[in-house]
Amino acid sequence: MATPSVTNIVHTGAWLYNAPVGEANPDETAIAYGAAWGGNWVRVGYTKAPLTLAYESTESDVKVEEELPPVKRFRIEENLTLETVLAELTAEYLQLSAANQTAVTSTAAGVGQKAYEYTSLGGDAVMTERKWGFEWRHIPADGTPQPGRIFVHRGTAMINGNLEFSQKADDYPGIPIQIKALSDTAQSAGAKLCRFERVTAAAT
Repeated sequence: MATPSVTNIVHTGAWLYNAPVGEANPDETAIAYGAAWGGNWVRVGYTKAPLTLAYESTESDVKVEEELPPVKRFRIEENLTLETVLAELTAEYLQLSAANQTAVTSTAAGVGQKAYEYTSLGGDAVMTERKWGFEWRHIPADGTPQPGRIFVHRGTAMINGNLEFSQKADDYPGIPIQIKALSDTAQSAGAKLCRFERVTAAAT
C-alpha cells in the first residue's frame, strides 16, 4: 500500500479531447500538461459544467445451501460514462454531441452572402464512434504541473438533456453531452474500456 501523500490530491478542471478510433495516445513524456496532443486529437472547446466519469459494475452472487452469505461473485456487466456541458453552441459541437454522421457545412461570407454554418439531426441509425480522452493537472512533489489523462478507447456521444435558452444574466445555452464507452475487443481483459495515466515526476 502506498504511503499517503497530499500530492495525490487533485483540485482541477479537465480538458476534453476526441479522435478517430485507433488514434495513438499522446506520449506521457513528450506531451506536457496543457500542450496540444498532436496527431488527429482535437480538443473540444469550453465547458460550462464539470466533467464527470462514472463507472458502473453489475455483479452476480453465487449462493450455496450450506452458507448464508454468497461464496463467490462475478461481474456480469459494466459501463463507463463521461458527462459535461459544452459551453460553445456551434454546428460542429452539436453534430459531435449527437454522434451524427451528417457533415457540418460552412459557407464563407461574400458579396451578398452572409457566412453561416449548418448541420442536421434525425433519421440516422448508425452512431459515429470516436476515441475520447481528457486531461487534468497533477502537481507532484517538485511543484511542476504534470498531466493526468484518461483515454476511452471507443465510445459514442449523445445529447443528454435540453438546450435551454434564457435571458437570465447568469445563464446561457450549452450542449449537454454524454459519452458512453464501448468495449475495445483488441485490448486485454481488464483494459477494454479505458486507460488511466498520471505523470508522477519529470524526466531525469
